[in-house]
Amino acid sequence: MNRTVRTIQKLILIFSVIFLSACQESGTWTDDAQNWERIFQHEKPSDVTLLHSSYWRSPHFTYEYEYFLQIQKNSAFEKQILSAYPMAEIVDKKELAELAQGSQGRPDWFIPKPISKYRVWKYSDLVDSRFRLLIDKESGDVFLTDIQL
Repeated sequence: MNRTVRTIQKLILIFSVIFLSACQESGTWTDDAQNWERIFQHEKPSDVTLLHSSYWRSPHFTYEYEYFLQIQKNSAFEKQILSAYPMAEIVDKKELAELAQGSQGRPDWFIPKPISKYRVWKYSDLVDSRFRLLIDKESGDVFLTDIQL
């Protein structure tokens, strides 16, 4: 075997390993204890009570995902997330109506009330972001969702 063939074989092996490792953890997890870590890449804070979670990640080599979380009322967490990131409250009726429609993967427990029953935020500085923070006006439960395709 000549040197060029061996070099090509090594490159194919390297790219195969990278590709397979990028596609390793894919699937759908519902109310799984590891969802918080899958989504945020760190441990769930001890003062956060996760009521429901759904996380989907594609087997594609790019990072494609969708998640939905319901967190029990937590004023400290709410303050932290609203102050840590530049957020803008969504008041546009068309944008709220699109969110209320949801996606195919949205679970029944995620924002089950009419959208008018929630305060809704998005990142103010990331125009293309589909991250949304919703807070139930009555219960105070916090809902988070994001999708990247």
